[in-house]
Amino acid sequence: MNQIKIFIGNDHAALEYKNILLEFCKKKNYQIDDKGTFTNQSCDYNDYAVNVCNEVIKSNGIGILICGSGVGISMMANKVKGIRCGQVNDYDSTLKAIEIGCNVISFGARTVGIEIAKQIVDTFLSNYSKMENNGVEKEISTIEEENYKK
Repeated sequence: MNQIKIFIGNDHAALEYKNILLEFCKKKNYQIDDKGTFTNQSCDYNDYAVNVCNEVIKSNGIGILICGSGVGISMMANKVKGIRCGQVNDYDSTLKAIEIGCNVISFGARTVGIEIAKQIVDTFLSNYSKMENNGVEKEISTIEEENYKK
């Protein structure tokens, strides 16, 4: 069975959330490659967003990004060609992110409760391969090619 590769990344504000979510995912038999950060020392989310997104592109996988609000890490992720990161905050927005072709989601450890965060992650991981994006990916790729020209 060919399983989708899953990557997770965070900044210092989301370290505790990430660790709780990794334990939650382990119990559900999801194998997730943790790209850090691994300490609560102040750090820049940009590096972790780009690292996760590069791995997603390289492996045709999916990613989960967490920072304080989910906003900054999402913006940085969307600067990586081929990434379609949607900032989500509940079950419905997570399903919508999958439906419109997001290969990465983000949310905030300071804005989303941990039980909702668990629901978001479980929804993303359990539904990602089941949803079809109805040609959205091709449309996004076309726009990307136009706008990423050098």
